[in-house]
Amino acid sequence: MALSRFGSNPRMKVMWHLSWPAIIEQVLATMVSYVDTAMVGVLGAAATASVSVNASSIWLINGILAGIGVGYSVQVSNAIGAEDDARARRIIRQGILATVVCGMAALLLFQLLAPFIPVWLGAEPSVRPTATAYLRWYTLCMPFAAASAIFSAILRCMGNTKTPLIFNFSANLINLVLNFFLIYETRTVTVGGFSLTVPGAGLGVAGAAIASAVAWAFAGSMLLYAGIRQGPRFQVRFREGFRPDSSIIQMALHLGLPSALERATINLGQIVMTALVASIGTVALAANQIATTAEGLCYLPAYGISYASVALVGQSVGARSAENARAYGSLSAKVALVLCTGLAVLLFLFAPALASLFNSDPQVVEQSALMLRIVCFAEPFFALSIVLSSNLRGAHDVRYPMVVGLICMWGVRIVLAPILVIYGKLGLAGVWIAMSVDLILRGILCTHRWHSGKWVQIAGLDAQPAVHTTPS
Repeated sequence: MALSRFGSNPRMKVMWHLSWPAIIEQVLATMVSYVDTAMVGVLGAAATASVSVNASSIWLINGILAGIGVGYSVQVSNAIGAEDDARARRIIRQGILATVVCGMAALLLFQLLAPFIPVWLGAEPSVRPTATAYLRWYTLCMPFAAASAIFSAILRCMGNTKTPLIFNFSANLINLVLNFFLIYETRTVTVGGFSLTVPGAGLGVAGAAIASAVAWAFAGSMLLYAGIRQGPRFQVRFREGFRPDSSIIQMALHLGLPSALERATINLGQIVMTALVASIGTVALAANQIATTAEGLCYLPAYGISYASVALVGQSVGARSAENARAYGSLSAKVALVLCTGLAVLLFLFAPALASLFNSDPQVVEQSALMLRIVCFAEPFFALSIVLSSNLRGAHDVRYPMVVGLICMWGVRIVLAPILVIYGKLGLAGVWIAMSVDLILRGILCTHRWHSGKWVQIAGLDAQPAVHTTPS
């Protein structure tokens, strides 16, 4: 199926207008994360392992914050679709309260648990001190990470996908520049025959964490500011007050809690997987981190498209148009499938070259490339699950993706991986085979749910007349 077939579709133009900034944001963020991983990888496998062992716990909290963002952003898209600007402003103000409360709670929790998390996740004794330092410094940014997660989602569901692109990418550039000065010692660099002394703090892994925290602080504060100054229709008016609104909070819990639980379920499973990988050895842990970073190349277009599709489905639901919701949701899934299949082919072909960009250890590179080739076959299904899960959330069908995440992670991956690693003697490959089976099943189940049309009833679109508006 070629993308040119959709070229004359007016819905395609609307969807692509919202999708391309989000896709570019994902591409640029992934490229920066590649460089970030490579900069730490220069320090060796132990440094990469120090970051890797913390990755799943950071994914966990970011996933929960993203779920909270769903609770408020879907309500904003519904209000815009219903042309209720006053309610949209109220929801944004409640989003500010959620940012403060959740961000501070995450900050306190991680500062308390930082010495224990690497131990719980099975890090080797030599890795634990640097892993703890990394987690302490990185999680100082949690209030800003909350602002970034919640207000990136709100802005996208308002139809503004360019502002998150600008600020999130700027933050990534800040991260790279600070990495350059904080990770390494002061050194002499020769450029074009000229020797230049480059100052450096020599903080190693802790320097990478500090750079990330500063970058998050920039992105979060800027996105919060953009969210409260979003044009005359939706600009937050402080005189309207910030008193908690029980109806909005209850709906945010209804929409966001299943999504947060889904992400928590998946990320807790990833923590279990990280502990399993850590038990294999430091090389396996480093290879797993490299492969996980490189794998993002395949599914990042799906995430970009999902940011647009949840806004379009949510606004269509607010306008009471089942036709628009179904059309936008199906179109977004088809486009994501085509793009991610093409990228999976390229990833399979260039896996060794890609893995070698991040680490010079031959064993790490060899294992990373093998893991990438294993997971390539699951990426098209993963793309479908990413987009269709977002579509279901936009239509208030939030429990199904949670159940799918629970079944696939804990009923498939967590059960199958130890069997393949311990009894099948497959090592790290067993973990990635189990993950691939999980992703394939997830894509199949989400596709079935979308085509079943159950979400139409959940959103109440089968009982109320449509308001004929075009999503913004």
